[in-house]
Order: sequence, then structure tokens, then C-alpha cells
Amino acid sequence: MSDLLQALRSPINIAVSGYYGCGNAGDEAVLAGIRAAFARRAGEQARLFALSQDPEATTRLHGIPSVNRMSLSAMRSLLKQCDLLLSGGGSLLQDTTSMRSLLYYLFVCRLAYSMRVPFMFYAQGLGPLRRGVSRTLVRMVANRAACITVRDAASAQLLAQIGVTRPPIEVTADPAFALTPAAPSEVDTLMAREGFPLDAPLLGVALRPWGGAGESPIPAYAALLTELERQSGAQVVLLPMHVPDDVEFGEQVMQAAGGAFPTLRSAYPPETLLGLVGRMQAVVAMRLHTLIFAARVGVPPFALAYDPKVESLMRSLDLRDALESWRGFDPAEVAERVAALLTARASRVAALRVQTADLEQRALRNADRALALFPSPR
Repeated sequence: MSDLLQALRSPINIAVSGYYGCGNAGDEAVLAGIRAAFARRAGEQARLFALSQDPEATTRLHGIPSVNRMSLSAMRSLLKQCDLLLSGGGSLLQDTTSMRSLLYYLFVCRLAYSMRVPFMFYAQGLGPLRRGVSRTLVRMVANRAACITVRDAASAQLLAQIGVTRPPIEVTADPAFALTPAAPSEVDTLMAREGFPLDAPLLGVALRPWGGAGESPIPAYAALLTELERQSGAQVVLLPMHVPDDVEFGEQVMQAAGGAFPTLRSAYPPETLLGLVGRMQAVVAMRLHTLIFAARVGVPPFALAYDPKVESLMRSLDLRDALESWRGFDPAEVAERVAALLTARASRVAALRVQTADLEQRALRNADRALALFPSPR
């Protein structure tokens, strides 16, 4: 990268579009990972600006200037000052949540393109795209991108299937794999504040409200917490990733379980959460970035998959035996498998260390590809 950095004689201004400032720790981990990657690859030669639902909170958390992502005038003003727009990472381009979300992120890219600002799909995790109109719109926008990286092979395959023929698509890794955990003293402070035991083996559980009308999954989750603690011999702790939604859902699960478990009740920086996950013996999670955090710090993850992106991650980590559907599982059987995971912990940790070293480099590759769009002095 040294030749490239010599070419970047003036700083590059980069706008970042994503689900930022909305209280979701996974999406904040994505932005933190993007920031970390550019800091490591370009230092002060790359200046990031975020489009955020809560600009003040984003600036406070990440230390980068931010503007209101729902203000067209603010977006226009920012893009006029920028050399590149990054769309991503995360699962921005999907129509499961809503069409409005998909249309918004495509609109931001189209706005940049109309203003002659190149845009990049940055470590995107695409899909599902269930509607024909969704696939058409994504194809039309993606074929105008200056660069495309995706975080998994399934996303690359989807882009090819819907007819994206340019630019070349590179499979990299989720930006959060570029993060490093906070200092141990900072994690100790968090644990003391939240009432997490410092002298007991901990088993982290990250649940989320999911699904529509019908039978509630809460009884199964409540039974799972009880079985995990009984069969593992570890202290179960809850790790909400979206405050307050996951906290409130965890309260309902604990009430159904008839007991209380130490719970993370406040939002923390992604690096601090990463350090906290590093204190776990294992993690059982629905949330994608809890699983990514666990893998990043060599903690064996077990996934309750609610979305193809979770299955894709676990398969990429060769952890198919630590994967179960969020719906209709047997709590006692899952707890037994987690206990077996703890028995084989040493070998799992060693394998994860090797895999995530590669994933870290692939996460940094996203920034390399973005910087390579500016190969000559400007």
C-alpha cells in the first residue's frame, strides 16, 4: 500500500451510508470496522463522514462527522464535498424488512451517481430479494457502481443471478473483522457496572424478537436458558445487541424462565462489546454480529439461524454442527450440543484463530479496493 499512499497526496473524503445511529450494535460494529480499516490502511489520508439517523450520537461514538441521513439537503451538501460514497456494509439491500429500506439505500447511491460521485458497495451482504422489482432495481444500480465487494459468496452469487456484470465482484469479509477489542480494564469496568461475575465461566446468549403472528418462541427460549445453565455449568448472561428492543425481549424470556440472568442493559462501543464477548466461554446467538464478534476473538459460537446471512457465516467458518434453526428447536438438545462445544473448546478456538486471521485481512481488503479507485495524484 505504500505506493498507493504516496499517490494520495490530498485527503480523500468518503461518505458512508448505512443503518447508523439507530441503536443497533451490529451496524455500529460495521461502521467501526470501516473506520478501523481506513485508519490502518490510509491514516489521515482518508476522512470519513457518516449518514446517520442520529448524527450527534454517531459522531460521539465513532469520532467522525455525521449528517442526517433523512435530510436530502444535508446529503447533497455532504456529497458535494466527497470523492466517494460507500454503501454498506451490512444487509442493506434486501426486501425482507421492507421495500422502503431497499429503495432508500438505492436512492442514496443513485443520488451520488447523479452528482458524479462514484459509489462502492462495501462488504455488502445482499438479499433476500424476493420481488422481481427489487432484483431489477438492484441490478440497475449495481451495474453503475465503481467497485463492489461483498461479505460472503452467497451475495456474490445473487448479484450474478440478477444480472450484475460490472464491475468485478470480490468476496471479502464483514468490516467488523477489522475491529480490535477494547482494553481489559475497560471491559472490567463494563462487567462491574452491569453486574457480570468476574470469577465464573460465562456463556453469552444473544436473542432477538423475530417472526410475525403465531406461536411465540419465548417459551422455547426460556427453556433454553435454563437448560444451557444446567448442562454447561456456566453462568448464562444475556447480550442484547439492539437497545432497548433486545433488552425488553430478554426481560420477557427471563420472566417465562422464572429466573433472572445478568443482562447487558446499556449500549456500549463495538470495541468494548467485542472485548466483553472475548470473556465468554462460548456464545449462543441469533444476532449475526454477536457471532462475528465471537469468531473474531476466538470464542466458539453456536447460531440460532433466523436469516440466510447467519447460515452463510457459520458455513464459511466450517461450523455447520453449531447451527440450528431459531424455530422449532429442542432446548435440551441444543443445550447438549453447546455443552459438547465447550468440551471441544480448545480445538475450536485454535481453528477460529486461523480462520479469523484471514478474515481480518479480507476485511481490510475492502478499504484497499476503495483506495485503489484513486491511484494517481489529484
